[in-house]
Amino acid sequence: MKHHHIGQTVVPYEINWSTDRETIGLSLDESLQLTVSAPMEATTADIEETLSERNEWLLDKLYHLDEQKGPPYDREFLSGEKLRYRGRQYPLTLTAGDVPEPTLSFDDQEFTLRVHRFDAPSDKVSVRRKRQAVVDWYIQRAKGEFEQRCAELAPKFGVDDLSVTVRDLPGRWGEYDDGDVWLNWRLLLAPVRISDYVIVHELTHSTHSDHSEEFWNAVGAVVPDYEDRREWLRINGRRLSV
Repeated sequence: MKHHHIGQTVVPYEINWSTDRETIGLSLDESLQLTVSAPMEATTADIEETLSERNEWLLDKLYHLDEQKGPPYDREFLSGEKLRYRGRQYPLTLTAGDVPEPTLSFDDQEFTLRVHRFDAPSDKVSVRRKRQAVVDWYIQRAKGEFEQRCAELAPKFGVDDLSVTVRDLPGRWGEYDDGDVWLNWRLLLAPVRISDYVIVHELTHSTHSDHSEEFWNAVGAVVPDYEDRREWLRINGRRLSV
């Protein structure tokens, strides 16, 4: 992962090298992940020059156009839909069998939702059951991933015996209280750099109770571009849902 700087804004990006390209192209997916497609003969300097020429476009995409998008459509959890995970979208496949409850699995390429063969695909009760299975998977997955990340970051704050709870937190992304961290499971839908920001934010409360200048300086010492990550969450947070 490389980083392009536009003033104080840091834009992470990945490079896809291709023997079939003759020019450098930029693309932003729905999670605002920037990908640069470049010919094999292009240099890092060539890529940075192209990015600099597109600074206005990048800022417009990152901070303005996305605010105009409406809320996500109502899901029915059918084959062909997509589910977010760590900032990217993966296809969902529905399979039927003799299962007592819907269950969700993920193989790093696609999600598979198993339902009972007699479930009506678009029945309201069936949709609620499927949604609950999806949410249960996210909570369980987030519990493991966020516990590991908190354990990796906690030493920076001198925190021992950290307890991590993952659940739905209406109106909040996280909370910290005397060694206990609560994190919203919906953060698993966001890019890793966003969930990292929230974790750092909450761990910083172990030494700073309020959002003082010292607090934000401490956050910035670990996440220098925290303002950009916080702004991303402000703009896109409402879309982190299933």
